[in-house]
Amino acid sequence: MKLRVLVIDDDAAICNLLQTALSGQGYEVSTLADPSEFPFINKEACTCPADRPCADIIIADIVMPKVDGVDFFKHLKDTGCFTLNRGNVAIMSGYLTIHYMNVLNNLGIHYFRKPFEMQEIYTWVDECRERIEAQGSTTTAQ
Repeated sequence: MKLRVLVIDDDAAICNLLQTALSGQGYEVSTLADPSEFPFINKEACTCPADRPCADIIIADIVMPKVDGVDFFKHLKDTGCFTLNRGNVAIMSGYLTIHYMNVLNNLGIHYFRKPFEMQEIYTWVDECRERIEAQGSTTTAQ
């Protein structure tokens, strides 16, 4: 069973690092450089079926062009995004202020400080996988 991880960061090196590392752990990883490229960003409601969300896990940077990571996740929350509602989303940033941490905590979003250790990411992604498996709805590779 391959879970799909979406990484959104305008830093190509971070996207490449996470794609290589998480693919090596058996995850299917897609990357975007800009959250405004997310296919459902302009929707008013989540259009994914509950048993097959657009991604099982989403990791995004905060500071990006056009849409910052917090606003991106706020939009997903407003649309009823299944991935966000399952708690399988995280922010990574070198700019985590107390304000951002409070906002992220209120939204139920995990966060990583850059620079992060890959083991932190592996541990959190594995916890997401366990949560998804316990909920009984995963995205499987065909």
